[in-house]
Amino acid sequence: MTAAVILAGILGLIFGSFGTVAAHRIPRRETIVTGRSKCPNCGRQIKAVENIPVVSYLALRGRCPGCGLSISARYPLTELVTGVLFALAVIEFGLTLTAAVYAAFFWVLVVLTAIDLEHKLLPNRVVYPTFVVGWIALVGAALTEGDTSPLTNAAIGAALFGGFFLLVAFVYPAGMGGGDVKLAFVLGTFLGYAGGVGAVVAGMFLSFLIGGVSGVVAMKLSGQGRKMQIPFGPFLALGSIISVFVGDALAQGYVDFL
Repeated sequence: MTAAVILAGILGLIFGSFGTVAAHRIPRRETIVTGRSKCPNCGRQIKAVENIPVVSYLALRGRCPGCGLSISARYPLTELVTGVLFALAVIEFGLTLTAAVYAAFFWVLVVLTAIDLEHKLLPNRVVYPTFVVGWIALVGAALTEGDTSPLTNAAIGAALFGGFFLLVAFVYPAGMGGGDVKLAFVLGTFLGYAGGVGAVVAGMFLSFLIGGVSGVVAMKLSGQGRKMQIPFGPFLALGSIISVFVGDALAQGYVDFL
């Protein structure tokens, strides 16, 4: 099992590197299938040896060897986060198809987080396919593993998470972006499948809690107050990822406390 976790982590680093490419190109409507990566400043093509996850960043001391432009730390950070999430997926779900499905789900959330932080955008070209392909993959995992009961929870989760956000957007349109509402249906699906209604409720609560606290801190530090635009997608992703692993336990702990 240890070897599988390590291998998953390494695979996650590789996919994390590809995720940085996807996060850069998708908002610009560029293909992510072909074309070598280039320095955005000087246009120098990045060599294969310079594209090793994390290692190359450290070896290059965070600078382009062509023009000396500083390379953003978000690149190795994205790779590391994806590697950790892939490893955690195997720890949580074992060597199963479900683990692979959730690793892919985490990868999408990392990419969407990077896009939303830079462009304040959750592209339909990512969210819609994730919902459709996600459902197909989860059905395949349930059938392969001989337990279809989580699919009911996934449907309830999508209706609960997505329906709540849709209601919020209807009542207060300025407070919730359309991309957040669409992503909520995806998150509810995966949270419901992983941990039932408890995980869904925990994911919603954590998303608002982390987003609210972070938003207040960011507005105070920036001095912009309520004029500051803060993307909510990253907080949705973080709250949901946490809830995949401990959401049901948190919800049960709260019920027991009451």
